[in-house]
Amino acid sequence: MNVLLEVNPNETLGFFDALTFGGQTVLLGVATVFAVLIIIWLALVLFRVFLYDIPNKKSSKPSVDVEPTVAPTTPAVSSNDEIVAVIAAAIAMAESDNTGAKFKVVSFRRK
Repeated sequence: MNVLLEVNPNETLGFFDALTFGGQTVLLGVATVFAVLIIIWLALVLFRVFLYDIPNKKSSKPSVDVEPTVAPTTPAVSSNDEIVAVIAAAIAMAESDNTGAKFKVVSFRRK
């Protein structure tokens, strides 16, 4: 029979009896939670051991040393910066129309 649930409803418990009963209940709950967590942890470890595909360290093919080749680098000419500048100028012009401020677009060229 469960000792924790063996409380007579007609009997009035004292403070220390109630405190002891509550402490036992808390300890039982904490122990149950940790036991379940340990079971889940063990299951995950077993899954990793049995289901994880470990590649063979000994390969039947001989390894061939290949020198890496460097691709020729060409300067990337993109118009992303120009597009961003045009969009920023359009937003600034739209906001300046609402405030009544004058807006002037200035052209810059790279050398």
